[in-house]
Amino acid sequence: MMRPLIKYCGNHSYTDLERTFSSRADFIGLIFTPKSRRTVQPEQAALWIKQLAPLGSKKLVGVFADDPPEHIFSVLRSVPLDILQFHGSETPRTLAEIKKATGLQVWKAIHHAPGALEKMRTFSGIADGFIIDTQVKGQLGGTGVAFDWAAIPDYQAEARHQNASCLIAGGITPENIADLLHYDPMGIDIASGIEQDFQKDRTKIFRIEKRVWNENDQTAATGR
Repeated sequence: MMRPLIKYCGNHSYTDLERTFSSRADFIGLIFTPKSRRTVQPEQAALWIKQLAPLGSKKLVGVFADDPPEHIFSVLRSVPLDILQFHGSETPRTLAEIKKATGLQVWKAIHHAPGALEKMRTFSGIADGFIIDTQVKGQLGGTGVAFDWAAIPDYQAEARHQNASCLIAGGITPENIADLLHYDPMGIDIASGIEQDFQKDRTKIFRIEKRVWNENDQTAATGR
């Protein structure tokens, strides 16, 4: 069984980025839509990234939600993003146009709800990855609420059919990640689950990674 890919999202301070940059995550997420309480300003994010460089093999993911293309292009002029993630009601056509204009991978968030698989299929050949998240009215993500993980195999089967990645989000914590791993997720996307008092927490990151790498305490403490 391969370990899942890890994305730590919603980094909104220098301290957050310092802690996730030093983690074993594969992806680091920054939110640039003003609709989120974890939004960051592009110029500030660019400064933090420059101060903390190099990233190594980690990829930077920029999160947007129904933002105009001009805003996305403006962010890209400041921040060296590798992947664009869309959490709004963007259409396949919109994603295709942005993908063509930027040359970057695009990921689409799909809320777990009736019809979600059909919605995934409309992005076939366009989305390079999917984030399956909990649907909470008035919130884009980072809700701390999990959906019914029994649905994970169906989402992952559709993603594999499209040759796309699939990350599970919503309510993942050090306390329940062992249960999630039983579903062999391709990837996990965590924001609030590694936070304490709205800041990324080294201890929670350590506990998540200990579970993902199936390590004992001694190995986890030394095994970077």
